Amino acid sequence: MQTFAAGPQSGAQGMYFQGRHLLCVGDGGLWRYSDDDGDGRADGSPVRLLSLRTGGEHDSHAVQLGPEGWWYLIAGNTAEITEKHASLPTSPVKRPRAGALLRFTPDLSRGEIFADGLRNAYDFALHSAGDVLIFDSDDEREMSLPWYRPTRVFHTLAGADHGWVSRGWKRPNYFCDMPPVVGSFGRGSPTGMVCYRHTQFPADYHDAVFALDWTYGRVWCLRLSPSGETWTSRSEVFLSGVDGYGFAPTDCDVGPDGCLYVSVGGRGTRGAVYRVQAVDTPPGVLPASELESCLAAPQPLASWSRERWLPQAQTLGRQPFVDAAKDANRPAAQRIRAIEILTEAFGGLDEATLEGLSDPSVAGVDRQGHLVRARAVWSWGRTQGARLEPAVLARWLADPHPMVVRSALEAALNLDPQRDWRPVVEPLVRVLGGEFRFNRQLAMLVVSRAPTSLLAELSQAATKHGPRAVISYAAGWLAHPHADLPRVRKATVPLALAVLRGDYPPDLKLDALRLLQWMLGDLGPSERHPPAFDGYAPGFDLQPLEREFDELRGALAEVYPTGLTVVDQELSRVLAMLSPTNQRLLDKILSRLTDQSDPIDDLHHLLVAARLPVPRSAVQRQVIAKALVQLDAKFTRLKLPQDSAWNDRVRELYTRLCEVDEHLAAALVDVEGFGRPGHVVFMSQMPAARLTTALSAFVRQIQNDPDYPWNNDVVFLLGSSDDPAHRQLVRSLYDRFAVRGAVLMTLSERPDPADRAWFREGLSSSQAEVVEACLTALEALPADHSAEEQTALLRALRRLGGDAREYRLRERVVKLLERNTGHREPFVFGEAGHQPQAAAIAAWTRWIESRWPMAALSSTVDPDVAALPQRLKSVDWSRGDAARGARLFEVRTCGQCHGGRSALGPDLAGVTGRFSREDLFTAIVDPSRDVSARYQTTILQTRQGRTLSGLIVYESVDGLLLRNATQQTFRVETRDIEERRQSPVSLMPMGLLKDLAPADYADLYAYLATLGRKGDGVPPTGSGTP
Repeated sequence: MQTFAAGPQSGAQGMYFQGRHLLCVGDGGLWRYSDDDGDGRADGSPVRLLSLRTGGEHDSHAVQLGPEGWWYLIAGNTAEITEKHASLPTSPVKRPRAGALLRFTPDLSRGEIFADGLRNAYDFALHSAGDVLIFDSDDEREMSLPWYRPTRVFHTLAGADHGWVSRGWKRPNYFCDMPPVVGSFGRGSPTGMVCYRHTQFPADYHDAVFALDWTYGRVWCLRLSPSGETWTSRSEVFLSGVDGYGFAPTDCDVGPDGCLYVSVGGRGTRGAVYRVQAVDTPPGVLPASELESCLAAPQPLASWSRERWLPQAQTLGRQPFVDAAKDANRPAAQRIRAIEILTEAFGGLDEATLEGLSDPSVAGVDRQGHLVRARAVWSWGRTQGARLEPAVLARWLADPHPMVVRSALEAALNLDPQRDWRPVVEPLVRVLGGEFRFNRQLAMLVVSRAPTSLLAELSQAATKHGPRAVISYAAGWLAHPHADLPRVRKATVPLALAVLRGDYPPDLKLDALRLLQWMLGDLGPSERHPPAFDGYAPGFDLQPLEREFDELRGALAEVYPTGLTVVDQELSRVLAMLSPTNQRLLDKILSRLTDQSDPIDDLHHLLVAARLPVPRSAVQRQVIAKALVQLDAKFTRLKLPQDSAWNDRVRELYTRLCEVDEHLAAALVDVEGFGRPGHVVFMSQMPAARLTTALSAFVRQIQNDPDYPWNNDVVFLLGSSDDPAHRQLVRSLYDRFAVRGAVLMTLSERPDPADRAWFREGLSSSQAEVVEACLTALEALPADHSAEEQTALLRALRRLGGDAREYRLRERVVKLLERNTGHREPFVFGEAGHQPQAAAIAAWTRWIESRWPMAALSSTVDPDVAALPQRLKSVDWSRGDAARGARLFEVRTCGQCHGGRSALGPDLAGVTGRFSREDLFTAIVDPSRDVSARYQTTILQTRQGRTLSGLIVYESVDGLLLRNATQQTFRVETRDIEERRQSPVSLMPMGLLKDLAPADYADLYAYLATLGRKGDGVPPTGSGTP
């Protein structure tokens, strides 16, 4: 293994070889590293091809060369993709939102935005039929909230919006503007994807899509089957970690040998590459000719495959591929490849070839003629662009197969509004009223780009095809840049109401409701409401149009409920957007809140109720109060996970409910069961007159439940009480590690000398806020001259200093030492002192050790520590050799924890400037002496009886990844954790300097001094983690 390029410094989130040249995403752009001399190493500095936001986990990611020879690049929702990236007029998306899939010309000079509305897809797969598949992430912080959506594999259509709008709103799959979902997988962190187009695996895997999930360590296999205009899939876990051992897949690809290669690593987990190979695979059949070699090339879009078939294709010339595309006796897969090669290498299909491929009666030898026709019109659209002739396209829009029509519609997005669109009116309207939902979706998008002069004709034609066509047309009309919005609203309302009142299919009723949502400005974030209401409030202020919507409010309130679950959910959402003042409607909404109702549905109906500004009766208030109180018990009983956004969103809901009903908070206290941890959020609006009663309710629940699930919120709540009994209850929790930090923070507000030992112990906490609270408590208590206190302060002094906050805490430690001892050392306070100050810390260490020689600064002191100062004096530091030191660094396996992006140990760059020689080598000899909060070891006891210790490198509500000192990574489910605590013992092994000669010390120090210098300090090949 050798290094190709010493960059990008941020790491490469996407890579693709184009011949000898590597394109990669990182360091603020898309770069090309050239290897003109072919020695396997990049020549000179790279060239920036595009400027992009990179380096973050939600920035720019994978890059691939598409089947037409254009570049495709996917970016997450913080990559700041904007209109400037849509420099071509044919861009399917004009104004992008959130994450996006971009498409650039072969020379990368101009681009389009192919699709948007993604949260954070790392990769995409290009299927053999030509379709794009994207594995997008969920938003784990929103788990168990009504708008949570799982990780999903999308079939991405041109112009598709994938529905990630904000933290408080993600569109559901059934919305008529959502792209097809071919796989749904719950929680996870999607990373790499690839379509298997080789022969080494059994035939059952050919054209299967592999999709990687980093969080759960899984490789999913999706076998696609056609379904109308799109695909469905059979999904299975193809590969996963076993026995709890971590397997964190980051990317995958298929090699020339047909094996699947899977890389693992990320966030400090150990890096590696796995090769997956099928056994007993029959030998492949060699192609009969160069033409066959091109048409049947395995993984034809891969770098290594293009290197083989593209020169052959260019030698053969255009005509053999034209003949192959038209040859109905060839397999469809070869004919499709012929079309793609013509598109990439020879300018696409001529009109005669296109015409020859358009006959629906030619099914082909494998009855897959529709896939060939779909690819033919795709090629025409990709090469003609805005020059597309509407009359030619009209014939393809009338094809009997929905997949062909879909490709024609995607091509139609290129139509120039200045051309005569009349030939496409009738076939387009037939699609708008047709049975295929995703073709209707594309047709709506085409309508939104139609010439303004054509809209009336489209409207009249849609009317002849029934309400489905009219609804679909109206959706496209509403999105048209020149739509007359008052006129659209006037036409839309009676249309939607007629569908909702009539005997129509549920999916058409849903489309009508979606149309009303668009008419009201759609759903999403706004300064007018908190995030919890992103999916329940209109996109603009309805106040100026109040009277216009009165009739709609009343009519929809009468229609609700329909008895159709999903329809009623969206109908109630539209009603929430309209905020009608309707008592009877509120009763109907509240009737859905029962002892047996689903708690996620309860949240939905409570959010709707919060948007209805009507006075609450005592009965209505009681129903709402009971539903709020029961949320905690219901979620606990159903074991539904709650993540970090839960409290914030429920608090926003509750605050709005209290704004509508000022007596609601007081009513909560009287509901049976009030006083669970999940009810602390409701204390924010509690009237002062009810606080004592509310606190008593919590205490009562605690006393009646020996297994009461304490959390920090309950501790802080009881700590706010003036009742001595409540404070004593908090003190009794000190030995519960999970809430110890909250206990210390609570006690620090009114520090008692009896708790002084606990405050000292709290100085070693990994939580800066706990350290700060303990310092506050010690400052408030009288000075203490004991060895125990000065030792605890010294440990904190040595450990703090990772950021500005820790520097400020360190100053307070020094002032406490000065107060307690009357001694001073030359320590610099203020921003000027926000640096290591190794000399001052060493001086304090020497002074305290000399004053209290028997004070044990660590329970695991190496016997060599005492002898270390004398040993260091014997070293001739001027003779240190950095190269020998680098080898020593590798032999002693230091690179395992301090190399590359490892999370186990701190970055050693500049370490010799931060620490004196004595302090540095003391830290190596006795690593547990001063453990930074960031690197404190976590010890887990599982319900299966296993004990694991290491650093947590990733954590979510349902599990974590823990990496131990031997670089093993373990995935532990939250439900399996019996006990969790932090240890003062470092993961760094003792004895690393054992048996070293004085010269070795000089060599190691010389090497460490090079770390952080540009071009220096790189350990020899083989050190560090892969």
